[in-house]
Amino acid sequence: MNPSPPDADREFVDLTDFCRAVLECGDLETKLSAPRDREGAPLPDHPSGAPIEIERPARDPGLRMESGGDALPRPQDLAEPEMRRLCLSRFAHHELQAVEYFAWALLRWPDAPAELRRGLTAALVDEQRHCRLYLDRLTELGGGFDTDDHSDYFWRQAPAIAAAEDGLGAFLAAMGLTLEQANLDFTLTYRDAFADAGDETTAAICQVVHDDEIAHVALAARWMARLANREASDLELYLASVPFPLGPARAKGRRFERAPRERAGLSDALIEHVRKARVQDQAAIPIELIPNLGAEESDPTLGGPAPGEEAKAYHDQPPVRTAAHLWSLLFPRHTQLRIPPRNPKADWAVRTQRELWPPDLGPEATTAAFPFLDGPSAPRAWFPAQNIQTATAEHLDAQLTGPPPHAVAECHDKAFAIRAAQQLGLNPRGLDACLEVIEPEALRNPEALRADLEAQLAAWPDWTEQRFTLKPRFGSSGRGRIGGTTSLDGAKVTGALPRLAARGGAIFEPWLDRTCDLSVSLHVPPPNATEEALVLLGSLELWTSSSGVYKGHCGEVDSRGRVFSGDRDDEALRADAAAIANHARAAGFFGPCGVDAFRYAQPNASNPGDPIPRLRSVVEFNARPTMGLVAIGLVKRALPRVRRKLDLHPGDRRGFALTYRAADDREWRKRVYAHVGNDAVIVDLKEASLPGDPQASLVFARDPDSIRRARRDAFGC
Repeated sequence: MNPSPPDADREFVDLTDFCRAVLECGDLETKLSAPRDREGAPLPDHPSGAPIEIERPARDPGLRMESGGDALPRPQDLAEPEMRRLCLSRFAHHELQAVEYFAWALLRWPDAPAELRRGLTAALVDEQRHCRLYLDRLTELGGGFDTDDHSDYFWRQAPAIAAAEDGLGAFLAAMGLTLEQANLDFTLTYRDAFADAGDETTAAICQVVHDDEIAHVALAARWMARLANREASDLELYLASVPFPLGPARAKGRRFERAPRERAGLSDALIEHVRKARVQDQAAIPIELIPNLGAEESDPTLGGPAPGEEAKAYHDQPPVRTAAHLWSLLFPRHTQLRIPPRNPKADWAVRTQRELWPPDLGPEATTAAFPFLDGPSAPRAWFPAQNIQTATAEHLDAQLTGPPPHAVAECHDKAFAIRAAQQLGLNPRGLDACLEVIEPEALRNPEALRADLEAQLAAWPDWTEQRFTLKPRFGSSGRGRIGGTTSLDGAKVTGALPRLAARGGAIFEPWLDRTCDLSVSLHVPPPNATEEALVLLGSLELWTSSSGVYKGHCGEVDSRGRVFSGDRDDEALRADAAAIANHARAAGFFGPCGVDAFRYAQPNASNPGDPIPRLRSVVEFNARPTMGLVAIGLVKRALPRVRRKLDLHPGDRRGFALTYRAADDREWRKRVYAHVGNDAVIVDLKEASLPGDPQASLVFARDPDSIRRARRDAFGC
C-alpha cells in the first residue's frame, strides 16, 4: 500500500486543521500530505483555545494496529529477501507512528513556544519523508504494507505521557530522548546489515534517516532544558520526565553509538548512563503494599496491634477493604497488596493490581499517580508504625520504606497538631485555652484528673455551652471518643479513662457544631532531598457521618489536574496545612500526609439566630496516606476522560465526588443523574472491591455546586 499523491482538492486551513486530519483520517494519503497550502507555503500556525486530545489515531483497513508483535528481523537474517521486505515494512510503520505522534503533540500542547512548534512540525515532515522512502523501497522489492499487523508500541506510551504532570516534557523525553535516541543505533546497525546483504539502496535510506534523527534528538534535549523551571543537567531532566516503562535502557540498541549522541549535544553523563543501562522487567519486581488501615487504633509508641492483627481492619471492615484497594490504584501496575493474616503463622495473602484495576480508568497504569509513589519497590505500609516494620522484616524479609516509626508516632499524635497550631497561632480566637492534651499518667488518676478538667470546663467561654469531648490521641474515624455536658462525673467517663490511657493519652476539647469538614493532602520530601520543597497535592471537602466515619470527598479540579476544596477559605486552609507539614518535617517526618480541618458554628450571644462561622484549619495531622490522597490520585487517573467528556479547558473547574455506595443499590445512578445532571461522568471503581463490599465511584459534573447540593439525596452522605 503506497500513498497516492495528496488529494489536490484537499486544502488545510492551518496547522491545527492539518494535524487533526493526520489523526482523524485513516488513510495513508492524508497522513503523508504536506502541511502546506495550495501555493506550497507552510500552513499558518496560530493555535488558540483548549488542547485537542485524541487518544489514538484513526486507521483504515490495512493500517490497523494490534498490541504486541512488530519484531524486527535480526540483522544477520537480511540475506533473505522476505526478511528485507519485512524489515522495511516495520521501519515504515515506525515512521508513520512518529508522524502521528508529532501531530498529536502539536494538538495537545497548543501553548508550546512557537519556535518549538516549528521544530516539531519540521520533525513531522522528516518522518513523512522517511516513511515514503521506506514504502517506495518496499514496493520496489515487491513487498506490501497493508497487513493489519502493525504494532501499537508508540501509542501504548501515550496515556502515560498524557497523564504526566509535565506532559510536554514527558513527550520530549519519550519521543526524542528515548525512541529517537535508540534509532541512532538501529539505523546504523541495519544500514550495515543491508549493505552486507548487498542492498546498498536501502542502506543509503537508513543513513538519511540516521542523519535526521540526530537533529530530532538535539531538538528534544535543547527544549527540555529550555522548558525546565530549574537548573538541572540533561540526565536529571530526562530521568525526571521519561514515563515508565520507557527509560534509559530503551534509549539504545544492542550496538551502542557514541558519536551521533555527541553530535546531538547530549552530555557525557547522559550518554554514559544510557550506555550502562540494563533492560529490566520492572513489572517483575512488584511494589508491595501493606494495607494496615486503622493500625493507629493502638498507641504506635507501644508497638501497635498485637501480632497477627496488623491488618485486622482489612479483614473485619468492608469499607476499609475497599479503601485499601483504591489506595493500590495510585501505584504502577506492578503493584500488589500483601495482606497480613489473622494467624501469625499463616502466609500473607496477595492481591495484584491487575485483579483490582477498574476498566473505567482505562488501561492499567504504567506510572504512579504521583511521582513520589514510583520510587523503589520496597514494601510500603499505610501506617508505618514499628510493629509493621518488624512484621515486614520477619515475613517478607524486607525493610519497609517510609518515614521512621518514631517520627510517625510523634507527628500522628493528635497532641502534635494542637501544640503546633498553638505555637503558630493558627487556632480561632478563644479556642486555644479550651484545648487540653492529657498524658497517659494523668488518666490513671481519675479523681485528680476529673477535678482538674471540671475546673477547666467551668472556665470555658459561654459559647461552648460546656459541651466537651474526650478523644484518644491515636485513633481514626472518631472511634473511642466520649462526650458530655457541664460535668465529667459518671461511670461512662470514668470507665473510658483506662482505655484512653492505653491508647497513648487523650485530648479534652469543646464539642463544636461542625458545618463543613475539610482536608489538605501534602507530600513532605525525604531528609536527603534538602533542596526539594513541600508539595501541596490538593484540598478537599470531606464527607463524614456525625461520628466522624468516612463517607467520601468532594472538590473541584481544573484542566491541569489541580484539586481544590472550593471552600471560601481554601487559600488559608492550604497555607496553614503547609505550615503544619513543615513543622512535621522538622520533627523528622517525610512522605504523604494530610491535615484535617473543619468549619463550625459558634453561638452568637448578641444574636442567637445568627451563629458565627469559624474555621479551625488544623485539627489533626495524619502522618500517613489519607483517603484525600486517594481521591486526588484517582481524579488524576480519570482526568483525560473528564477533559474530553466535560470540555474542561484552561480557566475552568469541574466538580467531583468520590463516594461509597451499597453493592445492591440499583437506583444509585438514576439518583446521581437526577440531581447532578444527565451529562455527569461516572467512573465506576467497582472492580476495586470484593463482592459484597461497598462499591466506590467517582462522579464528575460541570457545575461543582451540583455535587455539593446532591450530597444527601444522591450520595447519601
